[in-house]
Amino acid sequence: MEQSTLLNNLHIQHGFYDALDSESVIDPILMNQVHSADALIIDSKPTHAPSVDALITNKSHLCLTVKTADCAPVLLADPEHHIIAAVHAGWKGAFQGILESTILKMLSLGASVNTLIASIGPHLQKQSFIAGDDMKRLFPTTESHFFSPQQDGTFLFDFNAYLIYRLHRSGLRTIDSLPIDTFSNLSYYSFRRDPQNPKRQYSTICLTD
Repeated sequence: MEQSTLLNNLHIQHGFYDALDSESVIDPILMNQVHSADALIIDSKPTHAPSVDALITNKSHLCLTVKTADCAPVLLADPEHHIIAAVHAGWKGAFQGILESTILKMLSLGASVNTLIASIGPHLQKQSFIAGDDMKRLFPTTESHFFSPQQDGTFLFDFNAYLIYRLHRSGLRTIDSLPIDTFSNLSYYSFRRDPQNPKRQYSTICLTD
């Protein structure tokens, strides 16, 4: 399990688990992740996994959990106002605004961008994120610098830089990111490396008393 130095010692339990460690997560609150920009505030464990891509709470002892295999788990916390969120940020969800919609809902609970912390977990890094022109054409020209052209006509997409850019655009400045590539690191599940494998690793965040 990996952790963020920004989230340590803040009465916040969290972890970015690899494929093996994910089996040890106790009582995770999971989502039916649909690559959307939909975020949900909860104050108790839902009876069924909601079809959203972010969970938010200001209640203790709820283990908000993201499942990933190349997409980015993003853990958000405002320790001053006792509010946390777990975000499933695939490139489609990030493009549609899942980070911004989550932050707005956290602000509605009383969070502040000045005290919000964001930590990005293991995900597909630039050297492994091959994108086609069809994906690049979806992005505005002002964001074309996230795509590096290759000799074969494809592009390498700097997913990590793009996520940080979207967080910065929302006003966040306290951000860290684990430089772990899920494709090349065999300790992690990767959809691009093994699309037939349905398993996912977990990333969790929980408020303690």
